[in-house]
This record gives sequence, structure tokens and C-alpha cells, in this order.
Amino acid sequence: MRTKTAAMAVLGCVVLALGVAAPAALGLEETANPKKEYVDQAEPICKTNVLANRRIFKGAKDEVRQGELKRASTHFFRAAKAFAKTVEQLNTIPKPPEYTTALNKWFGLLRNEKSIIEKIGRALAAEDKRKAENVSVELNRNSNKANNAVLGWGFNYCRIEPSRFG
Repeated sequence: MRTKTAAMAVLGCVVLALGVAAPAALGLEETANPKKEYVDQAEPICKTNVLANRRIFKGAKDEVRQGELKRASTHFFRAAKAFAKTVEQLNTIPKPPEYTTALNKWFGLLRNEKSIIEKIGRALAAEDKRKAENVSVELNRNSNKANNAVLGWGFNYCRIEPSRFG
């Protein structure tokens, strides 16, 4: 009985030792995750932009509903400027080499986003509500493409969600 217990204890120690040493021996130790590292650096920048846009767009919907389109346009011009600044800040984060293509695609779509926001502002400044509505559809399409370009990265604030702004 004693030898059986001793054998079980030794076997338990061997299994425990293999469980700890095997992953390292097989090269399974935790490796760096370049996507996660990029997301960890990008998210604070995007969060700042999301919070700024909440302030920038405050009252914009009401102004559009009340027909104050020129006044509403200023929200969009300010948002486009803030968004451009955000994209510039994001562009300073080193891109993991293996994801450069995906990130370059994303950045191209983000730059389009800025241009489309300005386009909405111009339509509102011209008091062309129908055009502003049509361009907002274009904005939603572009937002979806940008989100899809980095789908699976784990972004929260860097996902473009128009519902956050009003």
C-alpha cells in the first residue's frame, strides 16, 4: 500500500513537472501578440476622439430637425478636424509588419471617413438636407468597410459606431 502511494506521488510530481516544462520545451510559451499590442496603443487615442465627438455633436440632431442646417454644419466640420487629428495620432503607432496591408487599408478608409464627414458639413452649409442624408448613407457604408478591415482585432473605441454620437 505504501509503495503504491509513493508511486502515485512520484507520478503526480512527474506529470506536474511535465505540465510546467512541456509548453516551454515545445515552444508553446506565451508569445507576443502584435494585434493586441497595437490595439492597446490605439484604443486610448480612439476613446479620446469618441468622447470629443459626443461633445462636438451635442445638439446637432436638434439643429437639423429644426432646419438650422448651417448651424448644424459646424458640428461636422469640427468633427472632421478632430477625426483627422485622431488618424494622424494613430498613424504614429508602429504597424506590425505582418499586418501592414490590413492597417494601410484601414487608414485609407479612415481618411475617407474624414472626407465624407466634411462632405456632410458642406451639404448642410448649403442647406441641402437631402444631399446630407445621402452622404450620411455613404458614411455608414464606409464605416462598415473600415470596421471590416480590422474585424477580429478586438477594437472597441476604434470601431466606428455612429450611434455613439447622438
